[in-house]
Amino acid sequence: MLDFLQRDLQPKSDIFGQLTIERRVLITPKSTISLSSIAVISSGTVGVPRKTIWNLALLLLAAGLAALVAGIDLKNNPAMAIGAAGVLGGLILARFFAKTELPCLSITSNDGHTSLFTGRRRTLEEVRRLLSDKLNAGDETAVYRVSFEKGIIQAMSRGLAESIGMPADAGNHAAGMGNGHLGPLDAPFTHPPDLPGPRLANGHFGGGNASHVDYSQVLPQIVDMQRFYAQRQDTQDIAERLNELEYLMRSGTPTPGSRGRLSQLAGELSSILGAYPSVIQIFHQAAQLASV
Repeated sequence: MLDFLQRDLQPKSDIFGQLTIERRVLITPKSTISLSSIAVISSGTVGVPRKTIWNLALLLLAAGLAALVAGIDLKNNPAMAIGAAGVLGGLILARFFAKTELPCLSITSNDGHTSLFTGRRRTLEEVRRLLSDKLNAGDETAVYRVSFEKGIIQAMSRGLAESIGMPADAGNHAAGMGNGHLGPLDAPFTHPPDLPGPRLANGHFGGGNASHVDYSQVLPQIVDMQRFYAQRQDTQDIAERLNELEYLMRSGTPTPGSRGRLSQLAGELSSILGAYPSVIQIFHQAAQLASV
């Protein structure tokens, strides 16, 4: 009877809520998958057991069987009816209500092994796109840590001391905070027209009597974040703010106006990415340097 009840209840593949995308492999909590062995990446749904309903069904079955056996022994029709109702209710719960359909990402290897990942639909679709782009471009530099349950994709970059957290709905936060377009995001930084003097080796500009702030301790993190968010269509506003922030840092913010603008950008980015303390700390550090 249990085999009948569990038929199609348990998925045929392991289900995970986390994934690590390394240079050449995918790491799940139970296995390592070579990127070169991936055959199919697809989106769909999977039936996942609802433990509370399943336990209730087992309880009804046990109680119903006990009442049915007792009723038969005692030739007690009400007890037999109650027992039969309990068994029938348990069977119905176990067969039709003991599982729920959840969105999932399916990764199938050449050997037929399939790994399933469940979580927020938007995160699942984003990871499918990231993996597709990585495989298509043969990109070994793209490394990510993914929590499907929390809806977080973390981009691990060579220049970062710690990971950059990217909320799956970051684009929604950015959409309502429009800013003027700053030009191509990959355009080189040029000498600001109001900052005469030679460019120094640390990326700042010398000459004149203006005071230049050295942002070299946080600039690499800002550059990595800007590149990461510039890759996504739904976070272009974040990328533009980071682009302007990088420009200001490279200029050394020699005027009160430029330092004020840097502090303003740091505050806006802190609000947008407020769920990520490690990222907030970088912006706060930049604002503190500007206020010195």
